[in-house]
Amino acid sequence: MINGRTLLETSIAFNNGRGSNPTRCFSVKELNSATDNFHPSKIFWDDGPYKLYSGVLQDRPIILKKFEEQRAREYSIREIVFASEFSSHKNVLKLLGCCLETEIPFLVFESEKNGTLHDHIYDPYASNFRPLTWKTRLKIALGVANAIAFLHTAFPKPIIHKDIKPSNILLDEDYVPKLVDFTLSESIPEGHFYVEHALRRENVPAGVLGFLAPEYFMKRLINEKVDIYGFGVVLLSLLTGKRPQNPFPSASPGNCSLVQIVKKYVDNQMFNETLVDPAVLEEEPWPGKELQLQNFALLALQCACDLEDNRPEIIDVAKQLRQMYQSVISNC
Repeated sequence: MINGRTLLETSIAFNNGRGSNPTRCFSVKELNSATDNFHPSKIFWDDGPYKLYSGVLQDRPIILKKFEEQRAREYSIREIVFASEFSSHKNVLKLLGCCLETEIPFLVFESEKNGTLHDHIYDPYASNFRPLTWKTRLKIALGVANAIAFLHTAFPKPIIHKDIKPSNILLDEDYVPKLVDFTLSESIPEGHFYVEHALRRENVPAGVLGFLAPEYFMKRLINEKVDIYGFGVVLLSLLTGKRPQNPFPSASPGNCSLVQIVKKYVDNQMFNETLVDPAVLEEEPWPGKELQLQNFALLALQCACDLEDNRPEIIDVAKQLRQMYQSVISNC
């Protein structure tokens, strides 16, 4: 089977010559049954290049990922290899298996009850929408930081996710975040500090505008700091509840970047409640609340700095987020 051979070859390349059969294989018949033949009512996320379906397989809730682009076979194989390596981490969505019978393999993941972070901060009309407390936002931020740190440090060659954004963060029933979507992930070759963008869609960087680091967008250069930038924008979205592009259309004509707007306020010492998600402002105050929100904004801006050398390491970011989270727990 051609997909099986390609999967093995990709696994060998990733594992420095060690081949493996990283996941369980499911049949098309099983997945058709699990999703009512991929019924549209089972779709809970449509990203364009792929759709996520909810289903039940062998009495177990699942998420099935189905790619829509005919040229997506390489992305699918790549994600199977990466996701199978990362599934042991509590903040990475667990890959249960795949289906290699189709031209483009399907991926089967564990199911998470509370949908995507995107639903909770951008879309109040989403079925999964629940206003997130500040403590929960810090918990999510810390969990995602831990997942990114795992990718960057736990392997002989650092792994770059390349597409850190709220729709790639799923939430379980306790709002523990699970990082997903490794279709664009790259490993940094030994002895190199970066890798050039390899997988191209019509010769442009893949990812969502607003979360892309400048050096990736302009020069196609990728290293760990690309993930730090995207994570910084996620932090700003957690703080403000706003999208990265055109977040305050009525208040800031001609200035459509969330990073630029928050930076302007902070630089001019004008950080105030107009920048903070109203759901957070409505919470009962705790000692040091305003100062922590300001420090959170500063940390986010450090991560989303235009100059990659000025962005912090993800381990240091995780340490600061842990301190903030523990502070809120002790005061609530």
